[in-house]
Amino acid sequence: MTQNTERLQALKSDKKFVNKAFWAYNWSIPMNFTRERMLGCSMVSMLARVADEIYPEDVEKQKELCRNHEVFFNTQQGLGAVIYGIVLGMEVERAHDDTITNELIQSIKQALAGPLAGLGDSLIQALITPILISIAIGLSTEGSILGALFLFAAYTVINAILCLTLFKTGYKYGIIGAETLVSSNMKERVIPAFEALGITVIGGVLAGIMNVKTGLVASFGQTSINIQTDVLDAFFPKILTLVICFIVYYLVKEKKWSATKIMLWMIPVAIIGYMTTILA
Repeated sequence: MTQNTERLQALKSDKKFVNKAFWAYNWSIPMNFTRERMLGCSMVSMLARVADEIYPEDVEKQKELCRNHEVFFNTQQGLGAVIYGIVLGMEVERAHDDTITNELIQSIKQALAGPLAGLGDSLIQALITPILISIAIGLSTEGSILGALFLFAAYTVINAILCLTLFKTGYKYGIIGAETLVSSNMKERVIPAFEALGITVIGGVLAGIMNVKTGLVASFGQTSINIQTDVLDAFFPKILTLVICFIVYYLVKEKKWSATKIMLWMIPVAIIGYMTTILA
């Protein structure tokens, strides 16, 4: 029993073991991503990769370990790396501690999934991704390939560092880290802050890449007034862009239009607007 405990404790500081589990998680995220299990199969794939080291020469225990995690599980894949690490750490602890049950691990796993999903969506999809895309757009002027290369490289590096750090942190602290996250009010404090920052970033990106103008010109005798440059820009630069943003927001929020439907409607509006000089 003492040798078994010492061996399992050694796994907590085994970098090779942790890295093998991490890459198994990293490459299996999209595996069998169905409505029935979502990320459940990737969790099984990770544990199956290291099951023989947690329960050496005990095939039945290895099977049980994998079967326990065949249930539905879903969260944001980036920040969700900490959950994979926590689950791995708790399974290692459970192998020599009967007080840690499968029910406890499943409860903690599901309790963390929702808050981290909201936090991940706010941080990655509403903040990091728009910033990287805005930089890439700037680098893509005149058809340059630098923008696409930058976006791919930057997102890959940031995501890899973030996931690896969170995975190892979750594994290191195991059940202690899980209890800390579950008992904290992380969602109530952090998510609104990231959402506000994300909205600000998206607003800046939209102002930089959207440019709706009118081509209308008003004539009074021999005097011509360009509605865009002489009136709108003098009063409120990019006011038409702001109006279009609010219209799209209204269609999405109130009318429940999909992005595809909005884009399909924008095509004839743009054509008609250009032909009539209402839009420039």
